[in-house]
Amino acid sequence: MRIARTLFATLAVFALSFGSAQTIVDIAAGDDRFSTLVTAVTAAGLVETLSSEGPFTVFAPTNDAFAALPEGALDAVLADADLLTAVLTYHVVAGAVPAADVVTLTKARTVQGEHVRIGTEGGVTVDDANVVITDLEASNGIIHVIDAVLLPRAVLAALSGQTLPTGFVSYDLMAVAGSGVSGEVLIVDMGRGDTHVQIRLDGTPAGGNHPAHFHAGRCDQPGGVVIPLSNVDGDIGWSSTRLDVPFEWIVGGVHYVNVHLSPDQMGVSVACGDVVLD
Repeated sequence: MRIARTLFATLAVFALSFGSAQTIVDIAAGDDRFSTLVTAVTAAGLVETLSSEGPFTVFAPTNDAFAALPEGALDAVLADADLLTAVLTYHVVAGAVPAADVVTLTKARTVQGEHVRIGTEGGVTVDDANVVITDLEASNGIIHVIDAVLLPRAVLAALSGQTLPTGFVSYDLMAVAGSGVSGEVLIVDMGRGDTHVQIRLDGTPAGGNHPAHFHAGRCDQPGGVVIPLSNVDGDIGWSSTRLDVPFEWIVGGVHYVNVHLSPDQMGVSVACGDVVLD
């Protein structure tokens, strides 16, 4: 996305006017790697908030992270104030949480309201993003730099042309046989017998598509294919499927989601998750 230089310059002057102490906004405005983030924060009207006393912990995506979003996603988010605010506040946690404390967590509640997942295997991850720089200290909190933009469930649903109703469930997808692939399946009741299914994976092999299906049974008690789902794009790690199948039938039975390595290697599973009501 083309960054408006005048907007960036204006924000930098505005941020520096707070004084010599570097706030979260000061640090972001003074680093070209965060110019897209700065533009988004300004558009959402969050400059004053992130310049306030806080403290806050911000997981800050770089420009490259924004550029890696699916085509059209960034423009769609920037064009919708509610979506933009949801995305940005999903990157913010109340309180100052240094890296030494982050690695002790499995999840953290964001200002947006949903939780991000924290992983520590093979490096620290937040949802599907790697933490690449830690503990940039500001006067009102801490910045950890990440290499992907975090998208809350409601935004994922909206980006696929849907709205998120009250009837939805989500389940974790776990790695199979040391694949290193994990993630989440979101199942949304669209009403009138329709269901929307989204899969988001971390660590997918780049390139190609990865077939996904609802199966009967559980991951440890596998059964046959019940419903095929859209393939997961290996480059962006997510898929979206609209089914003319009732929500209650999918989550009310005993099913699991299985993600395969490739159409040519259907016998190799990379991620699996049980879909059953507690």
